[in-house]
Amino acid sequence: MGRRLLDAGDPVVVYDLAPAVQQAAREDGAAVAGSPADAVMGADVVITMLPGPDAVTAASHREHGILAGLRPGALWMEMSSSNPWTTLELAQAAEERQAALLDAPVSGGVLGAEEGTLTIFVGGTAELLERARPLLDLLGSNMHHVGDLAGDGDLAKTINNLLSAINLTAAAEAVTMGMRGGLDPARLVAAIGTGSGSSHALTTKIPHYVLTGNFDAGFTINQMLKDLGIGQEVAAHLEVPSPVGSMIHDIWTAAAAEGHGEDDHTTIAALMAARAGIEILPGA
Repeated sequence: MGRRLLDAGDPVVVYDLAPAVQQAAREDGAAVAGSPADAVMGADVVITMLPGPDAVTAASHREHGILAGLRPGALWMEMSSSNPWTTLELAQAAEERQAALLDAPVSGGVLGAEEGTLTIFVGGTAELLERARPLLDLLGSNMHHVGDLAGDGDLAKTINNLLSAINLTAAAEAVTMGMRGGLDPARLVAAIGTGSGSSHALTTKIPHYVLTGNFDAGFTINQMLKDLGIGQEVAAHLEVPSPVGSMIHDIWTAAAAEGHGEDDHTTIAALMAARAGIEILPGA
């Protein structure tokens, strides 16, 4: 995302906890700051893209954090996968500093970020969206204004990732069943991909990342588990029963507990197949 902004001629100042990321940003032509406050000092637009709500809160509220450097009139685009109430609280804190926060989490993975084809779930006023649109158009090709409040984007993103995990887990279970029954998994996926049982998990993740043996979609089991945890928190907060979400959360929790947390999230398919005594091999 940073590279796309730089390629468009926008000056970019980066802060990240990882020295390797800061070095990569410097090599791409970005300036590197020593703290979140230094990164946003004087900036017209601030973008946060962080692992989750705890990281966003820490980067925002700590000494020399974002809120310490946020200038009046700035637009803060919070693009992390967070929970709605954290984002709403940050929007209120930004307003106290006479700045504005637009809730804009994304879906589409590393490839979508590189190609500028991300799906962006926007929560905020139409006025803020129009102000942010020139930059959002550089980052994504599918923009959806899902609600008028900060946090609405996070709610939509949480639902998206809940369905993503459910669909991938279900597709893995179904393909395992087919393989046990003697079906060729590639033929099975192609057939169901044009039927009513199709999903993005079945048409994209299973054939491109699982059956190839690559398992390199660029999103870990721990990252998906974090989003599933947010989903459970949101369901409880809204008093919505979530038996399917709870079951999927348990499956992914077990995978992480078995030492697979840092594996690519598409590995869940291989783990489910292994429980049936089936090994998924490239070209199987």
